[in-house]
Amino acid sequence: MTTEGKVYDIIVIGAGILGLSCAFHLKRNNPGKNILLVDRLSDVGQANTARSNAMFRNTFTSWDNQVLSDTSINFYLEVAKNGIDLGIRKTGYLWVMDERQLSLNERHVQKMIGNGIEIKKYDRADLESALPSLRTRFQDSDQEAKLLKLENVAGAVFGIKCGRLDPDKLSKYYEQQFLTLGGKILFNTNAKSLLLEPNEPLGIEGEPFVWQESRIVGVRLEGAAQSEIRADTVVIATGVWNNEILEPIGIDGHVKAKKRQLFTISARGNKHLSDLIYNSNFNDLKVLPYVILPKSGCYLKALEENNEFWVACEDDLNRPFINTPDPNLENCKAEPSYYEHNVYPILKGYFEEFENSKPSQMWAGLYSYNTLDSIPFVFTESGLIVAGGGSGSGIMKADAMGRIVDAIYRDGEKGEAALYGNVHYPVEKIGFRSRAVQREEWVI
Repeated sequence: MTTEGKVYDIIVIGAGILGLSCAFHLKRNNPGKNILLVDRLSDVGQANTARSNAMFRNTFTSWDNQVLSDTSINFYLEVAKNGIDLGIRKTGYLWVMDERQLSLNERHVQKMIGNGIEIKKYDRADLESALPSLRTRFQDSDQEAKLLKLENVAGAVFGIKCGRLDPDKLSKYYEQQFLTLGGKILFNTNAKSLLLEPNEPLGIEGEPFVWQESRIVGVRLEGAAQSEIRADTVVIATGVWNNEILEPIGIDGHVKAKKRQLFTISARGNKHLSDLIYNSNFNDLKVLPYVILPKSGCYLKALEENNEFWVACEDDLNRPFINTPDPNLENCKAEPSYYEHNVYPILKGYFEEFENSKPSQMWAGLYSYNTLDSIPFVFTESGLIVAGGGSGSGIMKADAMGRIVDAIYRDGEKGEAALYGNVHYPVEKIGFRSRAVQREEWVI
């Protein structure tokens, strides 16, 4: 594909799930526009999208996150209802809590219920009946539990419209829809830098000067052949790499990366672990829900089709932020010792079935954190539209974010996005000029 000198209406940088959603909704609502999607990898959804835990939930403390996730989930469910396999498994989310956590989160739970989020509450007795494998009480003589400071379980909160999906299938769905509408994709091509030019060029070396009004007019690409391509609008949806392309021209990318790790525990040959996968008390699939334990955000996800668990743990303190991550995620490695010393003791403490379990596979990826309030953002700046800040929940909000980017493109930051289900959302709420959101408290 020849790009030298080419002019597009819109260039979208980043073919992860967010960039794909943006490209699709922009093309769908602006069919006459010539739109190009660019990514430095060889296929869609190959960076952090592919390395994600690929869960979805609408159980958030922030109303904005509830709306962004709930409408996106509804869209994915509708796509699946129409015969497109997205690998959706509505297993539910089970937030297991100690007494202090239950008390602190009660107001959040009541707000969710008031906003129509489907939630079921369990007291300890109900939870022990529904999930008898879960250890809910620790004896004073249990020295290991004392060392780990494992608290007795007081109850749980169960998110009903929650579960998992296949990130590759969802990425491929958006790609196919975008291409069918006439969109173009350029793989194996790095968006090296942005082209900044004055609105009224004078042909003087060193332009633009501070007294000239300037805007982004395209990108310099580096790939199979170096080129410069121009566009009326450039959309940046590069996740943890937003800073890499924005900071050189003096625009804050508003993201910081943190490494997150996942470990696979096979249940093959272990009857106790295999039995734990199946549970008829929470969902129609009769599978263990996604379980978040009270200690350190440690969680486990059952994959019955593979007879295995994915397990991980939140480690904010002592896990450094990364402002400009390595573009090669192969250099982002999981740490065997992290499982052994951090995840495993907690898993074994609450579920004896994990005794002596070791990972059969492990990998790592990067969360794109908006450290201001852990809620995504979309803003405009001098010919740019920038989207990001998923804070670990990009997949579950991607469809809504794509619709917001399209609304801003057509109507500006004072516009209103029509999210799936005809839910109207004022897009300036998640911009930075008139941001009006509450900090998210339930971040995994």
